[in-house]
Amino acid sequence: MNKSIVAVVVTYNRKSLLMECLQAILEQTYPVSKILLIDNASTDGTEETLSENGYLVNPKINYIKMKVNTGGSGGFYEGMKRTMQESCNWVWVMDDDTIPTKTCLENLLDAEEIVRKKPSDACPDSAVNPSFFASAIYGPDNEFMNLPVISKKPSANGYAYWYQFLKDGLVSIQSATFVSILVNKDAILRCGLPCKDYFIWGDDTEYTTRLTKYYGDAYMVGNSVAIHKRIGAKELSIFNEENPQRLKMFHYFFRNTSINRQYYENKNREILYLFVLLLKYIKNIANSMNRKRYQIMIKGTIEGITQYKKFRKYIDSQISQVEK
Repeated sequence: MNKSIVAVVVTYNRKSLLMECLQAILEQTYPVSKILLIDNASTDGTEETLSENGYLVNPKINYIKMKVNTGGSGGFYEGMKRTMQESCNWVWVMDDDTIPTKTCLENLLDAEEIVRKKPSDACPDSAVNPSFFASAIYGPDNEFMNLPVISKKPSANGYAYWYQFLKDGLVSIQSATFVSILVNKDAILRCGLPCKDYFIWGDDTEYTTRLTKYYGDAYMVGNSVAIHKRIGAKELSIFNEENPQRLKMFHYFFRNTSINRQYYENKNREILYLFVLLLKYIKNIANSMNRKRYQIMIKGTIEGITQYKKFRKYIDSQISQVEK
């Protein structure tokens, strides 16, 4: 195995976790060639802490501090755009609270060898050009986290083939989160970059769905393990959220989810979904806590409907070369 890997890490005001993340990347059994560290204008002394720990003079680390906080989506856009200038085969993408185990990257690369060497008679083209590989993600207490969406692509006889490589510990998936995924550089060149204006949430779902739809299959790798040290390792839900600042940002989640549904599923269903939300809002109008949450959900969904054309234009511009 002789492949050049560039890691993209996006950080914002989590300097302690970032130090863990960087150390874990540098201790991988298969070494990365470079780390592109995108700092979204942190204000917690991240740059000073990096300097104190010797990371700013580490030849493998390219530290880029943004002038403003562009959100996770803006950070990943910037990092992946910069990989276009790098001579690499794969791009390893993660947030600053992702702590990969030592064999995490090596096992992702081993998975590529498996799918390329074992084409299926039922799906002879399914593994020719894999778009990305995703690690199995667990929380600090071994909770299940960041579950990918299993692929429903049909084989020659109409049945889905997501378990094609199950005996090898691989499952074919449709989408995943930016928490330890290894992306084929050729897939990036062909399908473009993530939607930077999503700000937070949903950009990874849109982008990885784009890769599997327009480039090639993707796989979750069971023995490639990373720990996601997100605060509150519960399923992402507006009804679980207790942090007032994060709660305000949930309109991005519903806006971006709405855009993704319209682009990849059914545009007309969003009006029905909005109508259902309005009914639930009326039903919960006496419950101040739920009422506020439904207001955020409605706001985000309306934004998704009204802003859809702008985002559709961007995604279309990225994949236009694929369709040609």
